[in-house]
Amino acid sequence: MPVSCLLLHGALLARLAVAPYPFAVGERLEYEAKLGIIPVGTATISVNPMAQERGRRAFVFAATGQGRPLGLRVGAELTSWVAAQKFNSLRFHRRVFEGGSVDESQFQIVPDSSRYRELGIPQAQDWAAPSNPLDELAFLYYLRTMPLKLGASYSIPRYFKTGYNPVEVRVVDRGTWTLPDGRSAPALSLEIVSRGMRMKVTLTDDARRLPVEMELPLPFGRVTLELTRAA
Repeated sequence: MPVSCLLLHGALLARLAVAPYPFAVGERLEYEAKLGIIPVGTATISVNPMAQERGRRAFVFAATGQGRPLGLRVGAELTSWVAAQKFNSLRFHRRVFEGGSVDESQFQIVPDSSRYRELGIPQAQDWAAPSNPLDELAFLYYLRTMPLKLGASYSIPRYFKTGYNPVEVRVVDRGTWTLPDGRSAPALSLEIVSRGMRMKVTLTDDARRLPVEMELPLPFGRVTLELTRAA
């Protein structure tokens, strides 16, 4: 086979090695946070430049949010490293602050051996994980890749902490959503339940599968994130 053909074949295999996704590096989504009808803060989720994580090409997803509900300063920072080829979580960092207290955790997740470990803890031990694990931020991006159908229910046993599995996802409604740029798009409303915790996510039912609204249970009440800018 000519060298040019070999190079073309190699390039094609490299492209096929990473599945097509409805998001890409550089995507940045901005949200307004509301407690009921009262604005209480802002949030951003983004796809940062890809990285090498333990020898694997990985997406780097990031989410930040901050606000002052009921006058209390709260916020969160999440970073998720996810293998691009098989879409498994490899590392996860969570930092949550409320008032003057900070709760920070870092996890190393190893799909090949179905285990995870919390870093920075003396005598840390390995814990069982699914063979195709996802952290909470990676799970949101995974939902964007699923072929969802109205009225269908999906049982997904992929959260990296096995005690929260399966995560139940139900597609409860389909309607139309007005995007920040004024365009209208079809949208699917999802109800997600895990170990008694319940949240809602609305995704556009188009090529980008944008999360246009998310309702999250937080200690001070249920907060709704509404998309205000998509780039």
